Amino acid sequence: MIEQSWNNRESGPSSGAGAAPAPPRPDTGRWLRPVQAAWLMLVLTVAALWLWSVRIWASGDSYFGNSALDVPYGIVMPTGYFVVAVLLVVRKPNDPMAILTSLMLIFLGPYLLTGVNVTVSGQPGWEMASRLLLSVGGILFFLFLLMFPSGHFISRWMRWPALLLSGAYALGTLLSPEVYGSFSAAFIPATLLAGLGVQAYRYLRLSSPVQRQQTKWVVVGAVGPIIVVLYWLLFLEPGLYAPPADALLFYAHQSVLAALGLMLPVALAFSILRYRLWEIDLIINRTLVYGVLTAVIVALYAAVVGGMAALFQTQADWLVAFIATALAALLFQPLRDRLQSAVNRLLYGRRDEPFEVLAHLGQRLEGTLAPELVLPTIAETIAQTLKLPYVAIAMQQGDALQTAETYGRCTTTPQAFALSYQGAVIGQLLVATRAADEAFTAQEERLLQNIARQAGTAVHALQLTGDLQNARQQVVTSREEERRRLRRDLHDGLGPSLAAQLLKIGSARALLTSRPEMTERLLAEMETDTENILAEVRRIVYDLRPPALDQWGLVGALRAYAETCESCALAVQVEAPAELPSLPAAAEVAAYHIGREALTNVMRHAEASHCTLRLWVEGGESGRLHLTVRDDGRGLPARIRAGVGLSAMRERAAELGGSLRIAGAPSNGTQVTAVLPLGAGAETQANHVR
Repeated sequence: MIEQSWNNRESGPSSGAGAAPAPPRPDTGRWLRPVQAAWLMLVLTVAALWLWSVRIWASGDSYFGNSALDVPYGIVMPTGYFVVAVLLVVRKPNDPMAILTSLMLIFLGPYLLTGVNVTVSGQPGWEMASRLLLSVGGILFFLFLLMFPSGHFISRWMRWPALLLSGAYALGTLLSPEVYGSFSAAFIPATLLAGLGVQAYRYLRLSSPVQRQQTKWVVVGAVGPIIVVLYWLLFLEPGLYAPPADALLFYAHQSVLAALGLMLPVALAFSILRYRLWEIDLIINRTLVYGVLTAVIVALYAAVVGGMAALFQTQADWLVAFIATALAALLFQPLRDRLQSAVNRLLYGRRDEPFEVLAHLGQRLEGTLAPELVLPTIAETIAQTLKLPYVAIAMQQGDALQTAETYGRCTTTPQAFALSYQGAVIGQLLVATRAADEAFTAQEERLLQNIARQAGTAVHALQLTGDLQNARQQVVTSREEERRRLRRDLHDGLGPSLAAQLLKIGSARALLTSRPEMTERLLAEMETDTENILAEVRRIVYDLRPPALDQWGLVGALRAYAETCESCALAVQVEAPAELPSLPAAAEVAAYHIGREALTNVMRHAEASHCTLRLWVEGGESGRLHLTVRDDGRGLPARIRAGVGLSAMRERAAELGGSLRIAGAPSNGTQVTAVLPLGAGAETQANHVR
């Protein structure tokens, strides 16, 4: 049943982006309580044996013969294993892989690496129990290497070799001590190599990117305990190596062994915190801080006591203990602050350094040259600096939001922060919390709001860049379309007409003396054709630029068109200054067409009797041209469907960087308001249009 649960357990986020949903977790009620009870019993057994061994060492009967300096390896190192092992089960009590890993850590660190098994086996009547516990620890470590990190074997058939090897190792405890020692010396390296081979195969062929990161750290961490175990088997157990007699060298010897032994729990803790191994949430901040702090203080105390004892060739008396205690007290708060800062940065990124986050984002954006890299840079920087699993940027597209960039994988409902520029919302910054049951603190929300403000400016600049690129493309397209139309009009219209005129001129010349009446008829046809050609030329010229603008100017041209509207029972009043400043050609043409189209819409749709067209310039030649058309008609319908005319007006205003707004009039009716920039922008656009 346990095997079935391990083979079907959910992989969670560690399965990598795009992984298929895991099947439902099977019912574990029948085996969970017995397994948890067995875990508690084994933990208490190993803890009791370890404390008993510590008491024996303290009495001077240390395995290494120097109990005063055995603190790093005998106390600090197993404490680290206990802390991580207990936290695993406290945070994930129903996870089989967490329970297996916890038991493996308990047996590997506090029991095997510290030599508790040697101390236990040296007691009368305890040799068989010691070997049995040692076998259990070896089997757990072997299974851990076979099943990490997913909690199941790489293939279903592999369970049988694993069970056979584990059973053989357990039965080996019944052999004589000499045979068992040789058997262990061969079995342990073989199973370690097999487990590492399985991890290598899983890493290369089966694991997701996140699982590869988890495996990389834990396998590297497992190298330390493996070195210590091999060191014991090859040197210490056969008696080929004697620990140094010098106190300082012995302390260094024990410290190196302790550091190697602690590599595995440290790597597991880092994999849990950095890559969310087994979905263990991150509420172990304080425990990790004070656990490491305790280990450092204990190691410092032992180093001072041992160092002064070795220096003065004396046992540690009350003065040495007082100095060590005072030094530990002085260093406690600075060490705690540094550890807290390091753990916070590991868990939450730079949330406690808001100015650093904003500065880093600014530097990344400053170094981003390509516009298409702006949004990926923002999302990646926010996710990495704050250790967030998911960041997305949604941009306003009309009345809807469209996701433009994502980073990471979203496993919870993201929280939205508005991206704004000059008071206008232009998008949203979507960020997911680090865990499903987590919420952003007030400090984090303020930081994300500040980031959203800074990112809003960059997003607006990106939108302007895109609009500029689209405008340039539209200008080029419009220019080429205009050239194509001119070519078609000249080639298909004026060209054949002029060719026909040329033929008629030749015929008239040939018939001038012989048939004067035919010549007269041809000349009459040519006169009519020439009038048609002139009309066609006027049409082409008018399409390029309304001649009324050159004849009367913008105000006069609009007045002339307004007079034609009065024949349709619409009274049009034009309010404009007697003389306008010099206007760019593009702005003049756009204002004329917008005004004409607005008056035409009033005649066709508004059912109005009176209409007012106002025209004025704000800010002189470098300012803005304002045009409003207001009627007293029936007003706007509930739903406005933009036709060709309205779309054309908006496009003409947008081409110059202006705006067009259609709304209800203050009293009744409808008002169209167009604002067109003058100056450099309009002149440049006019040059492009030409």
